[in-house]
Amino acid sequence: MSCTRVGLADTEKNTLKLVHAVMCEEIENYLPVYPAVVFSIAQEKIICFTTFDPVPETMDIFHKWYKRDHLVSLAKLTLKPPKWSSFSSMQLRNLDKGPWRVDIENADGLILKTLRFSISD
Repeated sequence: MSCTRVGLADTEKNTLKLVHAVMCEEIENYLPVYPAVVFSIAQEKIICFTTFDPVPETMDIFHKWYKRDHLVSLAKLTLKPPKWSSFSSMQLRNLDKGPWRVDIENADGLILKTLRFSISD
């Protein structure tokens, strides 16, 4: 019987890792700009920005946008090795004021992170 030792570094290289997630107003040069947890309805659009490193293989993740625990939008995003940043956005309307969250999930439905924010006047 033979045993193969897998070091921690080898295991980490083969596991998807979310290294940065933020709600923001804009993206410039592939980076989030004006991160916040409260956004004005006048902004008209908000963005959920995520960065993964490593990405072991091409795979999908999901940004699930909820208003008061009601699923409003689902964005399927494809990630590619070795690392990848991706984003989804929401156009704001007057009736969107209130508490929101975005659940960032892997293809198995595991929540990797939840970002909470509010839309106000």
